[in-house]
Amino acid sequence: MATGQDRVVALVDMDCFFVQVEQRQNPHLRNKPCAVVQYKSWKGGGIIAVSYEARAFGVTRNMWADDAKKLCPDLLLAQVRESRGKANLTKYREASVEVMEIMSHFAVIERASIDEAYIDLTSAVQDRLEKLQGQPISADLLPTTYIEGLPRGPTVEETVQKEEIRKQGLLQWLGSLQIDDATSPDLQLTVGAVIVEEMRAAIERKTGFQCSAGISHNKCSACMYVYRPEEGNQISLQMVVSHHVVAGN
Repeated sequence: MATGQDRVVALVDMDCFFVQVEQRQNPHLRNKPCAVVQYKSWKGGGIIAVSYEARAFGVTRNMWADDAKKLCPDLLLAQVRESRGKANLTKYREASVEVMEIMSHFAVIERASIDEAYIDLTSAVQDRLEKLQGQPISADLLPTTYIEGLPRGPTVEETVQKEEIRKQGLLQWLGSLQIDDATSPDLQLTVGAVIVEEMRAAIERKTGFQCSAGISHNKCSACMYVYRPEEGNQISLQMVVSHHVVAGN
C-alpha cells in the first residue's frame, strides 16, 4: 500500500445527516430550522441532529428540545422512531447504505460511522493521471473546492465575498501545480479533489443528500481538514486540500 505523500485519502461527512433523511421524507422541513430528537418524554426529547437554519439560532446537539424552542420558537422537530422503548435507526442506516454504495463506485471506502467514510483515492488518482497525460486541470472541475491557506497576499479582505476568496485560492493553487509531474503530491491531491467533486455530485443526484469532505495524504489530516459550513445556504461539499502533511495512519 502507498504510504506518506503517495497516498490520497478523503473523509466524507454527510451534513447533519439525520436531518437530511427527515427532510427527504418530509420536504416541508427543507430550508427551515429543524432538529431530530430522541425520546420525547423528558423536556421534549434530546436533540441529536440540527439543521443549519436552526444552528443560526444557537440550537445545538445534546440540547433538550424544550430549551431549543426558547432559542428558536419556530423550530420544527422530527422524532426518531422507537421500538420496544429503544431508538429505531433503521431508516438512517438504510440511507447510509445508499450513500456508501455510491461512494464505492469511485474508490475503496472504509466506513467510519453512519454518516462518515474514509476513501482511499490513491489508485483512482493514478488511473486519472494516466488519462490526463499532462493536461492542465480546469477550475471548472472544482466548483466547491477550498484550498487550505489560500489565497495569500493582499487580496484577502473581510469585504471580499467568500466565493471570490475560494476562487482566488483555487486559481493560485492550480497555477502552482507541476502538471507534467505525475508524482507531485499536490497534483495527486488535486486530482483526488476532482474525483470527490464527481462523487459529491453523484450522491446528491441519486439521493438528494449533500456532504462535506477533507482531502489529504492520510486519515488524520483528512479528518482535520473536513470543512463544515456554518450556514445551510453555503456550498455543501467543500473539500480542503491541505498544504501540510500531518503524521497519521
